[in-house]
Amino acid sequence: MSFDYVRKIVSGNKARFIDPENAVNLDLVYVTDRIIIMGYPATGVAGLYRNRRRDVLKFINSRHGEKWWIWNLCPLYENAYSPESMHGRVSRYPFPDHHPPPLPLLPLAVREMTAWLEGDQQRVAIIHCKAGKGRSGTLLCSYLLSLPDLPPPPQLDRSYTHKELKKRLEERESKQLERATSTSEEDREGWVYVGEGQAMTGIKVTDDPLDLGRVATPAQSERIDVGSVDRSTNSSTTTLSRPSPPPSVHIRDGRVDEVFKLHSSRRMKPTSSGRGVSIPSQRRWCRYIHLLFTNEAPPSYLSPKPSRVRLTSITLLLSPPSGWQKPLASLVVGGAGGTGQGKAWASVARYDDEYVEELKSRGGTGEGVGGQISWGGVGGKGRFDTNKMFRSCGKMVSNPVDEEIVKLLPRDHEDYITHHLTPAHSSLILDRSREFRMKFHLASIPLGWAWMIPAFHLPEPPADGGSSDKRTHTLYFPRSQVDFPLGPGQSIHQIVVRLEEVPEGDKEQTARLMTDEEERKEGVEDDKGERVKEDGE
Repeated sequence: MSFDYVRKIVSGNKARFIDPENAVNLDLVYVTDRIIIMGYPATGVAGLYRNRRRDVLKFINSRHGEKWWIWNLCPLYENAYSPESMHGRVSRYPFPDHHPPPLPLLPLAVREMTAWLEGDQQRVAIIHCKAGKGRSGTLLCSYLLSLPDLPPPPQLDRSYTHKELKKRLEERESKQLERATSTSEEDREGWVYVGEGQAMTGIKVTDDPLDLGRVATPAQSERIDVGSVDRSTNSSTTTLSRPSPPPSVHIRDGRVDEVFKLHSSRRMKPTSSGRGVSIPSQRRWCRYIHLLFTNEAPPSYLSPKPSRVRLTSITLLLSPPSGWQKPLASLVVGGAGGTGQGKAWASVARYDDEYVEELKSRGGTGEGVGGQISWGGVGGKGRFDTNKMFRSCGKMVSNPVDEEIVKLLPRDHEDYITHHLTPAHSSLILDRSREFRMKFHLASIPLGWAWMIPAFHLPEPPADGGSSDKRTHTLYFPRSQVDFPLGPGQSIHQIVVRLEEVPEGDKEQTARLMTDEEERKEGVEDDKGERVKEDGE
């Protein structure tokens, strides 16, 4: 049995590249003529079901000579190879599987990609993680968002697999014959023709920028509003999946969606309805980075002056089990009266502080892609990625729902089972400009998780650094904005998160990261990577 069949199954609904000339069948695609995304270049047993490293080298060397460079997003604890095994042309920007990176990592990686591609028009950039989908797509979309104009899908024949190319050539020949035999001037309006007869080639001329680079895709990417709200309010309410304002008011979301469509149309099979960047938190990060690159990032994110918020509560609305689900839920989850609704809780985590500070010191917080670069990436010898890259800083536990929270719940909240969570120890203070992850559990069963950076969703803090009234903000996460709500996580209807401004003079300390022993004691320890199976992974 050919192992190409096994690799095809593992690849799932992602596009593959079959190259008869080099006798390779790879989990790889040209998103544009100069940017390639692929799965991990493996050896040994992993090479039986993933891209074989020697096949990858044969493919890219035969097509691009020495004008290629790899951006490897895998932490060392997940997958590792020496840069020498890929001719030394590798830069490492590691972050964990199924998660977004520390945001300052993306401008640094984009900056290096920009320098590489602008150095020679024949160069190509190759991005990979493990399966070459979520993390790779996050970096790819970030790079595309840094460009003044969205590039078109591949224009060169070499960028298409032989099956695609055959269809492409047939369509091209058919169109050329139609144009060659057409005598109608109306048919030719808006076209410039080169050559004659069957060799005639038509180039469409358009002045409408909306027509340039637009691609069709079955994937539908919901819009996420990450713009700041009115600064004068004492409280704010945001639903993370509500539609963005019309393009005349909020054009930036349309640009991000076009980038998502381009990536999905190339990375996924034509028959697939999936998205290339399918994890909500990673898509949210792409919107953050677009605000950075368009100089619209919240001032509190860019400011070196610390600003903090207090996580006061998380409220989960879960659909009750029904029919055959009841006995199974009761057995797996437990709960009073056989309901299958045991006590809920949540862990709160963020990336290693030293790693984020290292990225910031290299210029990762800046708005644009200008600045110094360091060839080879930020991974180095593995100081930050030989062990888990983020850890818990707090825990939320079940408590009775108070009247104030009930007022914030949807009108039909009584149709759902409500779990109200508050900090297990005193209060839980977070940095407004830093990422944090909430991972939701029902008894011992994980329901999913969500990452966010408060600065991108909240009104800016008062200019005077304090306020007589503590401003509170409510964020609503529907299930569509939760990462991997699988199995019991399908019961999630909505998650309500409450944050409170911390006055500048407040002496209470920001929550520190727990040690391994403290995580075990609190019962919030995480594996190095979440054991979740996504398409092709």
